Amino acid sequence: MNRKADRERTSTIRVSERRSGHLQRAEKRFQPKLARITLSIANPEIEGHEGDLLSLDVYPDMTVDTLRGSIQAETRIDTTAQHLYHNGQLITDDSKTMAELNIGDGDMLALHVRDMRGSTGIPTPGASRARPDQSSSSSSAGRRPGVEQDPELVRLQILGDPRLRAEIQRQQPELSAALEDPQRFAQLFNASYERERRERYERQQMINRLNEDPFDVEAQARIEEMIRQERVMENLQNAMEHNPEGA
Repeated sequence: MNRKADRERTSTIRVSERRSGHLQRAEKRFQPKLARITLSIANPEIEGHEGDLLSLDVYPDMTVDTLRGSIQAETRIDTTAQHLYHNGQLITDDSKTMAELNIGDGDMLALHVRDMRGSTGIPTPGASRARPDQSSSSSSAGRRPGVEQDPELVRLQILGDPRLRAEIQRQQPELSAALEDPQRFAQLFNASYERERRERYERQQMINRLNEDPFDVEAQARIEEMIRQERVMENLQNAMEHNPEGA
């Protein structure tokens, strides 16, 4: 009897151990897999903070909103100033999870720091231009109250919108080619702004000249060409104004 009881106890222990092993393997299988990602931080507002690296642990079901909170806790960078990029694409949906965005272990994200608070809208190449009756020597020419000309915000917006990027590539290929180079983009953007400001002033002079002599063929042809160029810029501006960042 004692031997039989011992065998039964041994069998019970083995069954229990097998069940325990199965449960442990099942629990391990259903545990979310921890992944470590690296963020390359670019903060143009602070010298020496270009290319800083930050490593964070994330889970597949972690949302972008939670990730932003973790970044803020580690770096004190406000969530509203965080522009996150994965594989060159701006992340705009904070409800998406790491799994949905295919962000996994070893991935690199780019974090561009740019505070959007206080902005009245997304600046565009034509968002702040001189009115025709303004002098080109005016220090405030090309500025609308409350709108700050910021090439970097424009660049970030274009990078995050494939449709807008295609439009830029079609209408301003040189500017499009500089999208990955913030400094070069800013130079071209500002040059384009100054060029258009001068052209607007010249157009106003032409209009005044035409009003004085309606039969001046040269002035008429020049005005028509300027109007054509302005329409091209207006199409680009409309595309940017109707595709705000985060849409």
